[in-house]
Amino acid sequence: MQNRYSQRVPMDCSVMFAGDNFVGEGRMLDLSLPGCLLESPKRLAAGEYLQLRLFLPDRQAPLHVALAAVRWVDGSKLGIEFIRTSEDEQRRLEQFVRRPPSHRSPSTWSEGIVLIGAIGQ
Repeated sequence: MQNRYSQRVPMDCSVMFAGDNFVGEGRMLDLSLPGCLLESPKRLAAGEYLQLRLFLPDRQAPLHVALAAVRWVDGSKLGIEFIRTSEDEQRRLEQFVRRPPSHRSPSTWSEGIVLIGAIGQ
């Protein structure tokens, strides 16, 4: 078995995609530098070309992949290869994949905490 040339990062985030005559959405299940694993109810075939918007959990604008290809299909799961992104988007993707797991998604633990009760009792 051949080693992957980029680590896979487990994900659970939204994806929007579009082809010549369709638009769809789904979930990204993992991400690597050359592509990602998507799950979508939209039926696609291997060999189709797409544009993607990846809603990464880094609180930035969606990452735009100008050109991607569906490399394989297994039911609702799609293996996607990224073919063309801008230099800025490629840099952002590389930084996201290579950052330690604890720094990939924002910590929401402290957000929205409300203390109830009287002070000094």
